[in-house]
Amino acid sequence: MVKLSIELFDPPNASQKIWDDYYSHYIEIFQELSPDDPCPSIEMLQKLILIPSPHYQYYHWLAYDQETKHLVGIGRLEFDKKTSPAYDANKNIAFADISIRKNYRRRGFGTELLRNMVMKAKTEGKSIFQSWGTPNNSSSFFEHLGGQKASKEEENRLQLSDVDWQMVQTWCSEGKQRTENVKLEYFETVPEQDIKEFSQIYTEVMNQVPKEDLEWEVNETPEVRRNHEARHKKLGTIWTTIISREGDGTISGLTETYYYPDRQTIVFQGLTGVKVAYRGRGLGKWLKAEMLTYIKENFPKATTIGTDFALVNEPMISINRRLGFKPYKIWVGYKFSVDQLIQTIDSEKKI
Repeated sequence: MVKLSIELFDPPNASQKIWDDYYSHYIEIFQELSPDDPCPSIEMLQKLILIPSPHYQYYHWLAYDQETKHLVGIGRLEFDKKTSPAYDANKNIAFADISIRKNYRRRGFGTELLRNMVMKAKTEGKSIFQSWGTPNNSSSFFEHLGGQKASKEEENRLQLSDVDWQMVQTWCSEGKQRTENVKLEYFETVPEQDIKEFSQIYTEVMNQVPKEDLEWEVNETPEVRRNHEARHKKLGTIWTTIISREGDGTISGLTETYYYPDRQTIVFQGLTGVKVAYRGRGLGKWLKAEMLTYIKENFPKATTIGTDFALVNEPMISINRRLGFKPYKIWVGYKFSVDQLIQTIDSEKKI
C-alpha cells in the first residue's frame, strides 16, 4: 500500500532535484492535456513560479510516494492578497489546481492532497473553493466530491494555414467603413497618458465576460497593469494589445495576444471586448481580424492560435467560428463550499 508524504514546495529554496521532479510531473500532465503543443522549458516553468504576481498569494504542495520517492501529485492554491485592488470582491474565494499522475489516480491520493489545500483555504478565511477540470482528467474527481458545475469553457484552436485571409481583409475594410474616425493603435506597454482610461475599460470588459456561476472579479488598476507588464517582460513574453480609439479620443475596445519565447509555434489570444456603448458596429470583428493580420506579419514561426471562452458567450463564439477556430478542449469550472468540502473529505474513502 502506497503511503504519501505531502509537503509545501518552497520555490526560492528548492533543490535542483525538486525542480527536476516538479518539471517531470508538469510535462507529463501538460502532454496529457495538450499533446500537440510545444512544451515549456524548465527555465520558463521556473520563471513562471519564481516571478509571481505581487497581488496574489500562492501555495504549492508536493505529494511523494514514500517508498519510491516519486512525485505523484502537485496542488496549488491561489487567492488575492489584502493588497490586491480586487481583494474586497474576492476575499472569500480560493482557486485551486491539482494534478495526479495517471498510475496513482483513483487511489485516494488526490483527496489527501486536496485535504491540505482546502484546510489552508479555511485557515485563510476562505468560504468558496473553485477549480477547473477536463472531462478526461479531473472532472470526475471534482464531481465525486460534490462540486457544483459552475461554468463551462471551450478552448479553441485556429491553424493559420486554414485562415480565409480574404475574409479577414474584408472584415478590416468593413470595420474602417462602419466606424468613421476610429483608429486602431498597437502597444506592448500602455502609454502613460492612457493608463488610467485603459485600466478602466479593461476592468469593465473583463468583468462582462460571462462567468456563469463562478465567482471572481477583476480590478485592473494602473498599478496592477504596470505590475503585469513588468512580470511579462521578465518572462520574455510578447504581450501585444490593439485598442480602438474613437474620434474624440475615447478608447472603445481592445484585443490582446501572448507570445512565449520557448513556444514559438503558438500564439494565445487573450481578452477581446468592446464597451457596451460602442457595440453594434463590427468593432469586435475588426479587432480580431487586425490581430490575426498582426500575428501573420510579426510571428513567422507561429502556426496556431489558441483562445478560450465561456460556451454561453455566443457573440465571441460566432466570430471565432467564422474565422475558422475549432473546438480543442473543454474546461469545466467547479465550485465548492469550503466547509462542505472539508466535511466530504473527512468522510471520504479512497476512490
